[in-house]
Amino acid sequence: MAIQVGIPEAAMITLTDLVDNVLGVDEYAGGNNPELKKPLIGPGKEALIIAHKDGLYGGENLIDEETVSWLSTVITSRGSRCSILWVDDPQKPHEWRYPPVVKAAIAGADVIINATFQMAVEEIAEFRNHIEEVDTWMVRLFPLTKELLMTEWAQTPYELTKMMRHQASNAFIGQPDDEFEFTMTDPNGTHITGNTIQPKPRPGVPGHGYNSWRRDASHYLPVPEWVHPPINCKNVNGKFVFNSMLSWWSPVIGIDPEWETPVEIEVVDCKMVNITGGLEAKKLNSFFKKMEQKVGPNIYLFDTFHFGIHPNAHVAKYQCPHDLYRRIIDHMHTCNLHFHLGSAGACEGYPYYPHITGDIREADLVVNGKQVYDKGWLCCQDDPEVRRIAAKYPGRPGIPERF
Repeated sequence: MAIQVGIPEAAMITLTDLVDNVLGVDEYAGGNNPELKKPLIGPGKEALIIAHKDGLYGGENLIDEETVSWLSTVITSRGSRCSILWVDDPQKPHEWRYPPVVKAAIAGADVIINATFQMAVEEIAEFRNHIEEVDTWMVRLFPLTKELLMTEWAQTPYELTKMMRHQASNAFIGQPDDEFEFTMTDPNGTHITGNTIQPKPRPGVPGHGYNSWRRDASHYLPVPEWVHPPINCKNVNGKFVFNSMLSWWSPVIGIDPEWETPVEIEVVDCKMVNITGGLEAKKLNSFFKKMEQKVGPNIYLFDTFHFGIHPNAHVAKYQCPHDLYRRIIDHMHTCNLHFHLGSAGACEGYPYYPHITGDIREADLVVNGKQVYDKGWLCCQDDPEVRRIAAKYPGRPGIPERF
């Protein structure tokens, strides 16, 4: 690690937002529980940073020592004790571990900064369940290098993306039994119709309201904020065409997270019935057949979509040469809408959540007559409340100009 000369101002903007607006007082959450509004760090609080050391040497778990050092500094500056756990735990596909030493450390912390790629609550059921059982707040931190901490993506105000996530819900919210017709199209050939329905509990997914604030829903706090809650659907039919996906599962499938020849999925009554295309389609077909043996026929369900809510989620290759990680950032962008390919939950024989996505980026989406997406533009970016929050942060990245 280089000699420390202080934290650059560009990175300090991001780190201050983390400790004061993510881990500080939350003006929005809480409802009837004022405890949820209180700071998550401060005097008497124990914080823990978790990182995998393979990432220092080119492994999947992207990290650098400066980022960990800077994180520790700003957390300590708010009065918390901050410990650091460097993990060395090579993972095997379909045998992902929640290391016992990590589990024990998390149980003793008030808040953890999860600075890893492979150890994700979205996929590992034991991890997801444990943070709820022990009431430990978990920040899944995405900007994990000094370069990424200084990007406009990282510097975008957390309050802005939080409000965008909230306001984007308006088109989907109704009474418990309400369902709304929707049409989703994309110039790539996608044409999907169906009905959105209200949130419903699934294994590992409590079914909180689409407009729920993060602290009200669970102990999981992604930073930067990245996606709208999944939208449950019924009566889904049509054709879905895509050439990219979320990159956690793409190495497991044996493909890159982006490719040239589009994959086309025929959907009938919320089920994938035919998958065609090039090499990626062949590998997806093979993967789903193997996964059916592990999790059952729900691996073919096509009944859930959601979308990115970050208006500045893009970085240049020089800022992040790591292909898997750069695709995660692109996945957060407001233009990125994705369907889940399969809705199989974790089970006794397979304690992981298959979280495979098909991503499109120029969608039109109309729900109950309301335009949610217009040629890839997430329309809540024009919402007066979103614009009001953006105006609170002059000089910071906000809503970009629409082209």
